[in-house]
Amino acid sequence: MRRVLMIALALGTVACERKSEPAPEASASAAAPVPAATAVPLPEARPTPSATPSEAAPRLDSAALNDRKDPDRLLRYYAAALYARDWDAAAKAWGRGSGVTATTLKASYDRAEPPVLELGKGQQDGGAGSLYYEAPVVLRFGDDRPERGSLVLRRVNDVDGATAEQLRWHIERSTIGAGQ
Repeated sequence: MRRVLMIALALGTVACERKSEPAPEASASAAAPVPAATAVPLPEARPTPSATPSEAAPRLDSAALNDRKDPDRLLRYYAAALYARDWDAAAKAWGRGSGVTATTLKASYDRAEPPVLELGKGQQDGGAGSLYYEAPVVLRFGDDRPERGSLVLRRVNDVDGATAEQLRWHIERSTIGAGQ
């Protein structure tokens, strides 16, 4: 159940002091929805061994929740919220019909080590009045085995009558933990 609820995010690979792995590649096909969650701390915001994640977490960019132009901005927000274990904030990055809530995120990601999401470069596509953005991600919890997948974001293309909610980027689905 934990893997089914995992939500990943944030574009751009984060350099850190552990062994680096090659950046994940974008998937050409979208797998079935598998929500997943995690946060990507900025290199300068990485906690020291004596700091707790909430003390060292980067500040959340709440304006990213209404951004129409930059899907990477929403992914960075989501990653930071997960890393800070701000489950309410992280749940706001998901679309209304996703079923992802603060409760499901906490149940999936509240472990001894904070969730860290490494993001690869995503690709944008359009179709049937919507824009889609798929970004490859790697989810880590300390030294546990990393989980690979992708996050798919969506927003309505600028069509007449679309609401502000429909026009904002939001996470639509995740393939983290889906057999990768």
